[in-house]
Amino acid sequence: MTKKRQERDAMFQLAFLVSTAAHSILGTCDRLRTACGIVQKKRLRGFGFNGSVSGLPHCDDVGHLLEEGHCVATIHGEDNAILNTDPALLIGAQAIVTATPCVNCIKRLLQAGIGRVDFYGEYSNSLGRTKTAAMARAKKVPLVQHTVDWADVFQRLFDLLARKGGILHIAGYRLRVTKEPMDR
Repeated sequence: MTKKRQERDAMFQLAFLVSTAAHSILGTCDRLRTACGIVQKKRLRGFGFNGSVSGLPHCDDVGHLLEEGHCVATIHGEDNAILNTDPALLIGAQAIVTATPCVNCIKRLLQAGIGRVDFYGEYSNSLGRTKTAAMARAKKVPLVQHTVDWADVFQRLFDLLARKGGILHIAGYRLRVTKEPMDR
């Protein structure tokens, strides 16, 4: 594979990751706003974010339903991504998840025919971590955890948008990401 092709593939993965991360802002559980993107043949096929059943109150509004420290009130991003994607486009597709998938989500992704699961960061409250890895191995589906520095991800995006012809280049400015501690 040529260097140019490798760079292009890296841009695809960056675009898919950033698109999925952007969908996480729609999540309605403030314990963890998460999302899942479905990618097949270098095309975004569907998205899902965690939220309450349509028409029911959101965790953000009425609180959480906790079982063993895990909020179960929402439909997880992986479930919603499956529901929002044509079933034929799930077969062999890649799932990009913004946090550690729980055991139920791995089961559903595997059942739907997902061919690869990439997840970013660590959600320590994820149930069945060992079980999820074993199920993925048994189905020969790569389950790949990525360490991520979101500041680096978004800085890379902004740098690409500032290249000649990019929307920031046309606007005449660059953006720089700075890290500031959160007041928790």
